[in-house]
Amino acid sequence: CRHAPAVRDRVMANLVFVTGDFCSGSTLLFTLFRKTGAYHCLYEPLHELLPEYTIWPLRAYEHHFFVKDYFAEYRGFGELRRLFDPRWATSGLYLPAEAEAPALYRYLSYIIGASFGRRSKVMLKFNRATFRLPWLRAKFPEAKIVHIYRDPEGQWNSNVRRVQSHVGRADVGQDSPTFNGFNLATWCEDLKVVFPELAVEQSPTGYERFLKLWQLSKSAGERYADISIEYRMLTHDFEATCERIQRCVGRDFPLVSLKQ
Repeated sequence: CRHAPAVRDRVMANLVFVTGDFCSGSTLLFTLFRKTGAYHCLYEPLHELLPEYTIWPLRAYEHHFFVKDYFAEYRGFGELRRLFDPRWATSGLYLPAEAEAPALYRYLSYIIGASFGRRSKVMLKFNRATFRLPWLRAKFPEAKIVHIYRDPEGQWNSNVRRVQSHVGRADVGQDSPTFNGFNLATWCEDLKVVFPELAVEQSPTGYERFLKLWQLSKSAGERYADISIEYRMLTHDFEATCERIQRCVGRDFPLVSLKQ
């Protein structure tokens, strides 16, 4: 049918990708999109434990307000376990626009299509897509990309505090460039082929290595996203920031209901 591509384009124009680093405020954006009631919202589709969490829900982090079950919207996706690959969480993190990655494309196409079967608008929230944004832009050109970032010191402190809370001690190796909170060192090792400044020998401390990754991530987000917002502006100038998001994604991001 000659009209099929046009219909697909109209449908995919209702697709939103939210992208941000760990501890950047991306879950707040996820919660806001979910609260609209207009979007089928998928949380962290590349999380290495996603199949398990669809069966045994993850306990909500205490600072993730108004979040109960992160992964509820995946229930009933019968092909998810077969198509999903946990290695996507920590390897192959860099995907240029011309890359194929057929397995990843097949998986994302499946969960996006299944989501459109439930609602007319779909949002996927990623912490693991920053360096795959050129590929996502090429494969899903009609989608809107919303990027959120946080000041590096605040993000680093949140990262370290959550690791400290998880293991129950103050020294979690954060001073070392091998610090692996939120897979920091693992990511840097995977990406150092493309970004050699991320190699462990190039940073004397954990924070310096983190900062290099943060700068590269922010640059990628600003380059490939339709809109880039700062976490502090979302929390301190909520109305103006939500209006910017609304202008980007459309009217189904109602400011009045989100303020409640």
